[in-house]
Amino acid sequence: MFSTLVTLFRARSERTRESLETTHAALLIEQKVREAEKGNENAKRALAALILRERHEGKALQGLTGRMTDMEARTRDALQAGMEALAGEGANALADLENEHAARQEALQRTRASARRLRLLLEKTERRLTDLRQGLITARSIEDERRGGEALEGSLGGLGAIMEGEAVLKRALDSPDSHGFADVLDGINAELSGDDLVDRMAEEGFGAAVRSRGSEILDRIRDNLSGGDATPQPA
Repeated sequence: MFSTLVTLFRARSERTRESLETTHAALLIEQKVREAEKGNENAKRALAALILRERHEGKALQGLTGRMTDMEARTRDALQAGMEALAGEGANALADLENEHAARQEALQRTRASARRLRLLLEKTERRLTDLRQGLITARSIEDERRGGEALEGSLGGLGAIMEGEAVLKRALDSPDSHGFADVLDGINAELSGDDLVDRMAEEGFGAAVRSRGSEILDRIRDNLSGGDATPQPA
């Protein structure tokens, strides 16, 4: 049971990690690009140091070669002159120079090999770093598209709310009691404001009506037509 819970916890943790990586892919890739760039800069400094060491060893070998040539010539001259002891010292010095030359030659070869390996590694990492930078551009574009999609979903959600509201309004307006309800509401408002009393008094002939009526407007138009044109107009 415990092992099952551990497995489930690990699976959930892995799924959460993958979800976070997907959501924040551009941020993570950008961080890895910075780390890779820093590593490449350190590698470039190391390569520069190896190149300088290679040049130094090369110059040292050239100097040793010149000293060896000179000592060999001197030793030969001393030997030809019959100065065995001096020639022996020259031979010992020449042996030391040759040993130093061999050691420096081996060091130079190791330095060159290290520089060559590091250069190849740098070329490989630079190519992969370029691909990673291009991938970062793609990841940013994907995140921009995702944010645009979320904004679109929000807009569609607002549109859906408007459509639902319009449907509610249509049902309310299509209700058979909606007009009667509006008339009752107008009557209540008229009673509360006193307009209803004024209208009832005007109907009894006490004062002018506050609101115009359709019948009165029609009578007025007929009177105007009768006064302006002798020919009666059909009703």
